[in-house]
Amino acid sequence: MMLRLQPVDNDIKGRLALVTGSSGGIGSAVAKTLASEGCDVAIHYSSNKDKADGLAQELSKTYPSQLFVTVKADLSQRESTRSLVPGLLNQDAVSSKHSAVSILVANAGLGRRIRDVADIKEEDWDEMMEINSRSQFVVTKACVEGMRKQGWGRVILVGSIAARGSGLNGCHYAASKGALSSMGQNLATLLAPEGITVNIVSPAMIGSTGMIPPPKFETWNKGCDLENLKENDPGLAIAASVPVHRLGSPAEHQQTPTREFREHASVADLERRVAILNQLAYLETLHVVVVSKNTKNVFSQLHVEAAVVSKASVLVIIGHLTHLISHWKTEVLIKWIRLQIRTPKDLEIQKNPVNGCLRILLQGHFTSSDLLNPSDALDLLAHVADMEPERQSHDQAQEGGGQAEGSGIVTGAPQGVCNYPPIDSGALTLSEVSFLIEQYHDNFHVFFPIAYTVIFDYTRLLESIEKEQYLITAILTVATKDDPSWSKAHNACARYMESQISKLIYTGSTTVGAVEALLILAEWAPQPLEENLMIGCGKEDQGSWMLVGVAIRLAYLQNLEQTGLTQRDEDGTQDLSRKRIAWAACYMSDRQVSIRLGKGFWSRGPGPSINLRAADFPYLQTQTLGNDNLALLFQAHLEITQLFSNAHDILYSSTSHREQLYTGGEYVRYIVRPLPTGPIPILTSQDDFTAVLRRWKLSWGGLSFVPRVKASLMLSYDFLRLYINAFAFQANLNRIVRRQRKRPAGPLFSELAAAPDARFIYESIDAANSILCTINSFIDPVKVFKYMPLKFYLYVIYAAVFLFKAIFAGAIKPSEARGVRRAIYETISRLQKTSDNNQGLGPKLQGLKNPPAL
Repeated sequence: MMLRLQPVDNDIKGRLALVTGSSGGIGSAVAKTLASEGCDVAIHYSSNKDKADGLAQELSKTYPSQLFVTVKADLSQRESTRSLVPGLLNQDAVSSKHSAVSILVANAGLGRRIRDVADIKEEDWDEMMEINSRSQFVVTKACVEGMRKQGWGRVILVGSIAARGSGLNGCHYAASKGALSSMGQNLATLLAPEGITVNIVSPAMIGSTGMIPPPKFETWNKGCDLENLKENDPGLAIAASVPVHRLGSPAEHQQTPTREFREHASVADLERRVAILNQLAYLETLHVVVVSKNTKNVFSQLHVEAAVVSKASVLVIIGHLTHLISHWKTEVLIKWIRLQIRTPKDLEIQKNPVNGCLRILLQGHFTSSDLLNPSDALDLLAHVADMEPERQSHDQAQEGGGQAEGSGIVTGAPQGVCNYPPIDSGALTLSEVSFLIEQYHDNFHVFFPIAYTVIFDYTRLLESIEKEQYLITAILTVATKDDPSWSKAHNACARYMESQISKLIYTGSTTVGAVEALLILAEWAPQPLEENLMIGCGKEDQGSWMLVGVAIRLAYLQNLEQTGLTQRDEDGTQDLSRKRIAWAACYMSDRQVSIRLGKGFWSRGPGPSINLRAADFPYLQTQTLGNDNLALLFQAHLEITQLFSNAHDILYSSTSHREQLYTGGEYVRYIVRPLPTGPIPILTSQDDFTAVLRRWKLSWGGLSFVPRVKASLMLSYDFLRLYINAFAFQANLNRIVRRQRKRPAGPLFSELAAAPDARFIYESIDAANSILCTINSFIDPVKVFKYMPLKFYLYVIYAAVFLFKAIFAGAIKPSEARGVRRAIYETISRLQKTSDNNQGLGPKLQGLKNPPAL
């Protein structure tokens, strides 16, 4: 289980606090203090309803915007105790605002002075333990359940100095408070990692609570017999026994429950001031993690009695929402797919002659333009968007508007103890870094598992920051991208990453982490920090292409290509395994991004020189994924990347070669010839792409990866099917267009079934539909898709654009086209859910309510 340092969150404003025994005394004073701090307060009482109602009304008048309710429970009755918390949360006024008790001050208790053990009956013992111990356990347990769900909670158990054996109320009272103290110490240690702190306040002689009679007189003779004084004036006798010669007041202790996480004072000083000076109470502050304001040093203390902590604050776990992975520069992709989703009635030319003419122009442009890779889809959509009148006027307004506002560069700050600029600048804390790395591991890592596993060991965080700054920064940049709540952190990490990349370009690097960092950035392609950049034209993939190129150069500098020449070594080191994974990832990233851009591969071809298998990546084998492991997933990615590479080399290697295949039709023999046997699908001119794809699916489709990983593999599989068969579609389209010698104005595939390559065209349409079906039916846009790499997003876009091209060319019948449009509409709706950031893709789609007819 991955643990993390905890960020600070001691804000109690707006939280629901339950104070038991709060109709008077300490409980009433604490309720007033919590109200003054902005809390909604539940006032518990056992029998004195009038006092509880009066306190609630008083607080409501003073703080009209807050919620104050009363709740009755007789803590001596077990059923009544069990119903306390559920009954509170079921009140309409409470349930409309809160789902859990965030702060519990367990103040209710019973005190009866029976000092002589001979006078204590078994019934007295049972009643004392029931109210002072058992009921506190039941109420605390009920509150902790809700605190755990929200990842935040404060429990204050009001005990007594009698827990240490002193006091006037007898051994049964001391035992009940001792049990409460021990329970608190145990819970504090167990619940602290979950963001729940448990502390104990142990008052001594407190007046105005009903437990100690008020003094009848104010004076007594020095040296008098206090035992005799107790007979006549017990209140005065108890006050005389206190070193400061008075009883404590509830008002003095109303701040104590909040002081443990709000008071800016040394805990040790607080202990001495309360316990030694006044002997009115002492504070048991238990297992906590604290931060020193002056040095920013994070450390832990099991017992704060030995620690002097300046401006101490308890650090708690903050559960952040998942972070959005949207690529706002590709807005035009979704925009123009959305433009297509119109009903036939909306598209009637006579209803809007301007948009009707635009429709003919756009459809002609769609059908006549090449669509060879995702980059072509980006360019096509960008070109179509430029033809939109509203877009043109908007661009003109942009040009006349002057320079955009500053890009939010994070200025430097003095270096901190860990010597990491994003932390030194105040943009991130160490605990937030740990949290974000965990988020990356849980949500991103599985889709591209190349990050060195030591990074995810929270116990070695400072070591990782010192030795793996490239990799740490890349992970933080990806984990914070496009999330408004992390914008400051993202800007700091992205700027620092930019400066590090510049150093890499000029000086190189001898660390594998630098290669891993660049490949991770290329896979998710975080956007530049400048706002209002032009959209479209595949700029995301262009940036990825450049990052991969630098990564490959760095890999060669470190001789990582030698790991592909080394034969399998069962006793190979983890360092060798890491280097081999990085080199194989260079190969995969280069092939994939080059295919998406339609560019040539790295000239020296960084592909593995031996057939790398799961056994060649031992430390990936240790990372489980369902019933299988990441090494098997990595091998699956390697093999399908090889298939992509082969398809590109045979079908798309150059423009002249592609045109030759279009004209002569030789591509058919590459797609359908029989497949020879072999351990890895490396194709020759005699191979059958379809059969190889089928074999890949049979090999990897049956493994028990988690659903999100299986869905990502299916997207890759269907996109490769589309990539291969779309070649035949485009070849037929090109031949028809050339024969007509003009831009087509009507359906090009009027008799598709009679076309020579009909089976390939049907297969390409089926593959595109399968991609949309996968994203619409099997991938949750919020929990999964927004964390997936950029390539999957582009696969979906390419499939949608291809389907529109097929519709305009007449390859899809009008009756079927309506269903295709509905599927695309559903895809757009789901993609909108992946972002709630104003600069993200989702909100920008809200402006597409009235697109021009198409």
